[in-house]
Amino acid sequence: MVAYDRPELERWRRQAQAALDLAYSARTTTPSWSCFLAEQGAQLAVKGLLHAVEEHANAWGHDLGPLERRVAAVFGDDWPSGLVEPAMRLGRHYLPARYPDAHPTGAPEERYTPGDASAAHDDAVALVEAVDAMAERLRAADLDDTNHG
Repeated sequence: MVAYDRPELERWRRQAQAALDLAYSARTTTPSWSCFLAEQGAQLAVKGLLHAVEEHANAWGHDLGPLERRVAAVFGDDWPSGLVEPAMRLGRHYLPARYPDAHPTGAPEERYTPGDASAAHDDAVALVEAVDAMAERLRAADLDDTNHG
C-alpha cells in the first residue's frame, strides 16, 4: 500500500462533502443543479484521493468515468468493483445539467426530475464511500508501517 498525504485528501474531501450536501438539499427544488453537484462531489473526492497518493497527472480532467478507471488502475484489487456504472452515469451530468444548448429545446431544469437527482446523489455517495474506505485502508497501512518500521 502506498503512503498518502492525509491533509491533502481531507481538504478535497471537505469540498466534496459541501457539494454533496448542496446536491442533497436541492434534489426537489432544482434537480438539474442537484445532479451537477452530485457529480462534482464525487469528482472532488476521486481527484482528492489521486492527489493524496501523488497521482497528480491522473487527477486531471472532468470526466468522472475515466477518473474512476484511473483510481481503479492505481489501487488495483484494493479498489471496489462495481463503480464504473455510477461514475459513468454521474459523468453524464457534467454539461447537460447546466447548459441549455446541451439539449435540443428547453432548459436543463425542464429535463431533470427529483428522481434523477436522488439517483445521482446515490451514485455520488457510492463513490465517496469507496474513497473513504480507501482512505481508511491507506491510514491503517500507514499506521502499521509507522508501528513496525
